[in-house]
Amino acid sequence: MKHPTKYPRSIIIIHWLTVILFAVIFYIGITMEEYEFNEANINRYRPHAILGMIVSVLSIIRFFIKKKNADNLPPEITYYSPMHKKFVKTVTSLMYLLLIIAPIVGFIMVYQTGALDYDLGGPFPTDAKFDETLKMLHKTLVFILAGLVIIHIAGIFIYKNKTGENLIKRMCLLIK
Repeated sequence: MKHPTKYPRSIIIIHWLTVILFAVIFYIGITMEEYEFNEANINRYRPHAILGMIVSVLSIIRFFIKKKNADNLPPEITYYSPMHKKFVKTVTSLMYLLLIIAPIVGFIMVYQTGALDYDLGGPFPTDAKFDETLKMLHKTLVFILAGLVIIHIAGIFIYKNKTGENLIKRMCLLIK
């Protein structure tokens, strides 16, 4: 059986949508750090939170689409060694996991402030503030994810340099 050379269209679309959303969310997260979490600034926090949850849901959907299409995926790359294979699988798995967990931690962080009641028509809690442990956990997870994304991108270019194979073609609708 001949394997396809590209991932299914749905996986490709979710991949690039996730890339764009993560970049936007990361930027919003960095810029909103200087603003206190209160009623006056809630509209600075909402897009970050909503887009984060969308990324989490998209990542779950992508995982299940990939599982469902397991027989219709491009063949695995050629690994240099068993250690290389383990490293690639670990980076990929951790990215998936963090794309799901980091937004959930962020949601829990907002939920524990009581501010979600405000979105349902209630008053904004006067004592709303983030739990420092959750805030640090969320931030740490996001920065680990950003580091893994950089490793992922570097790996694609290193692989191209070593093997000549352009892995971007597998995940792009526009490149033949």
